Amino acid sequence: MKSRAIAACAALMLAAGCGGQDAAPSYSAEIIRTAYGVPHVIAPDHAGLGYGLGYAAAEDNICMIAEQTVTLRGERARWFGPGANDANIASDLYHRRILALGEMEARLNGPEGDIDTPSAAARGFVAGFAAGVSRYLADTGVENINDARCAGAEWVRPLSAGDVWLGALTPPYGNPIADVAGAQPPAAPAPQNDASLILDRVRAPMGSNAYGLGREATRGGRGVLLGNPHYPWHGPLRFYRSHLVIPGELNVAGAGLVGTPFPGIGHNDRIAWSHTVSTARRFGYFELTLDPDDPTRYRAGEEYRAMTAREITVPVLGEDGEVTEVTRTLYDTEFGPVAVSRQMPWTEERAFAMAIPGEGLRVIDQYLAIWGAQDVRDLHAALSRYQSTGFNTISADADGGAYHGDMGMVPNVTDELARACAASPLAMHYWTNFRVPVLDAANPDCRWGTDADSTREGVFGPSNAPHIFRDDWVAQSNDSHWLSSTHQPMEGYSPVYGDERTPRSLRTRLAIDQIERRLAGTDGLGAPGFDLETLQTVMFSNRHHGGELGRDALAGLCREQGGEDLQPACAALENWDLRVDADSRGAVLFSLFIHAGGMQFADAFDADNPARTPAVLDVTNPAVLEALRTAVGQLAEAGLAPDARVGDVQAEMRGNERIEIHGGPGGTGVFNMINPVFPQNPDNPRIQHGSSWIMTVEFTDDGPRSGGILSYSQSTNPASPHFGDQTRLYAEKGWDDLLFDPEAARAAAVSVTRIEE
Repeated sequence: MKSRAIAACAALMLAAGCGGQDAAPSYSAEIIRTAYGVPHVIAPDHAGLGYGLGYAAAEDNICMIAEQTVTLRGERARWFGPGANDANIASDLYHRRILALGEMEARLNGPEGDIDTPSAAARGFVAGFAAGVSRYLADTGVENINDARCAGAEWVRPLSAGDVWLGALTPPYGNPIADVAGAQPPAAPAPQNDASLILDRVRAPMGSNAYGLGREATRGGRGVLLGNPHYPWHGPLRFYRSHLVIPGELNVAGAGLVGTPFPGIGHNDRIAWSHTVSTARRFGYFELTLDPDDPTRYRAGEEYRAMTAREITVPVLGEDGEVTEVTRTLYDTEFGPVAVSRQMPWTEERAFAMAIPGEGLRVIDQYLAIWGAQDVRDLHAALSRYQSTGFNTISADADGGAYHGDMGMVPNVTDELARACAASPLAMHYWTNFRVPVLDAANPDCRWGTDADSTREGVFGPSNAPHIFRDDWVAQSNDSHWLSSTHQPMEGYSPVYGDERTPRSLRTRLAIDQIERRLAGTDGLGAPGFDLETLQTVMFSNRHHGGELGRDALAGLCREQGGEDLQPACAALENWDLRVDADSRGAVLFSLFIHAGGMQFADAFDADNPARTPAVLDVTNPAVLEALRTAVGQLAEAGLAPDARVGDVQAEMRGNERIEIHGGPGGTGVFNMINPVFPQNPDNPRIQHGSSWIMTVEFTDDGPRSGGILSYSQSTNPASPHFGDQTRLYAEKGWDDLLFDPEAARAAAVSVTRIEE
């Protein structure tokens, strides 16, 4: 074990951000690194925790942190040029508009004790994180960074607390950057956004699984939890593992996104929680009726109101190395910014304002409250107080309670309001087909509602948000709230939250089937009920539910009607083990068959038996055999046989090593979801997104037992020893002990660093 102590760097002056921190803060932290580079940060207070975490995160991912900071500051075009289709310019315009709004400063300088004013603990944590990142840069020197992607780069600069708060204010997903940056009056060129659906732009390609298992579903009578988010394997939405300890006050382990890598999915000694991507629409639109004489004025009631015009200037690095400026005027309304797309253009008569109920800076205090929760009802109270989670929350506690809640800020729009206030066929189309509310801005009665317990105007209050407490189980796999429990379907909520009494995805159905088989003891894993080991086995069992339902019928159809050219495909299907292990043959073929539209069912969906219907492949439908031919052709174009192994298609490079990745693509009925780039580049195979931070927790009489794995590894730096070590562990279906007991972490230490300032 290596141990090193680092003295204070007195000359380092750090920007602490806004909000009345007059005295220079002092920080101290101990960073214990265990296997796979996991930092266990022990500090006397929240500021010290942030300091140690910032330092550790910078050691592993300084280039990514610095680049995200450039994005938040609106400086991408300054350092990286305009980007393809001027994407960097659009990003800078969008983010500089956020800076110009001044919300961050207003929240930081708000009245003490207000829910929107960050607490002293939150301020300390954020300032400490910024100081820790900056301390790493001061100790290392930008020119000495051992990551060639940013070594010596001018854009790598000390981090301020304000930078971190900007990250809290601007989540790195779902931002309508092109829509807002391209919004110009009708005399300007028409926008060239190519997305066919609004949801393609507003929602990133993410998903998740989660199990909250209560006392009636576990062997030990206490809670068990699985967290399995499906996030991108490359880019800013990567997770980072950490363990934070304030002796006698706080002990929490888990993972969060690199930009603010505190445990966003994790556990303490009493509760464990995870998040899944929600079907709730956390945004909406207002359709603007424009002044015939001025398209920057819109009608509200009997009057016309002027849009707020903001001139935004962006510096842009040219190919010749010279920096020029691009200036554009962006437009805001009382509802939000004007946003444009091919579906929602800005014409002489109409424009559309995008409305997002902002969480402000609450997210840090939201998670501090979660870390301190003692059971699932305490957790629910914390979620209700801040309403600052953009996801479903699934939890289990040491007493054996289980919980699901979609408690974030969701527009308070009922079906009646959305229909009554749809001013155009387009507005009705968005509501009936996508559950996106588009309300008539001209009608004062067409405004989002507010409940008595809403924590912000215009959102549903916690009492009207979907949530349940169970003693058996809850499960979430990105379908709506409705069937998170088959024993207590949640019904009667606004469609803005999600569909009810509609077919569930194959993955949701598999998630439920896995639970039911485990509780019946019919899955070959011994006595009924979950514990840590059986949960981990179920997670990596790699069943393919689409294949379980349709493989045999498809193989029979193939033999009978496929002709000679399809016989190798028929054999591949017949010999497939119905898994998505790296050596499974036939899985790739069947998944491509599903994506080609082949999973046509002969029986109907039954809302009273939703986890089992429909289930019979319609072999009389010509689309079924045609989809199989399409799948075979796609494999042939990629140079692959019908019985190609999963590992032949799914892999990640770590250095010169090609690591085969098990799992299967979304939409096919695979729980361990992995979406590869297909067809793959033989020289650089990549996973787009899928299982990322996988966490399992069991509460026992002696405290929590937990294991997890970060599938793509802790560091983005190719020179780091932790660039691929967990990826290899994932490929082997291995697990790493989270070492929740600080003494266990000390005993397993690979290195210890003590820093103070």
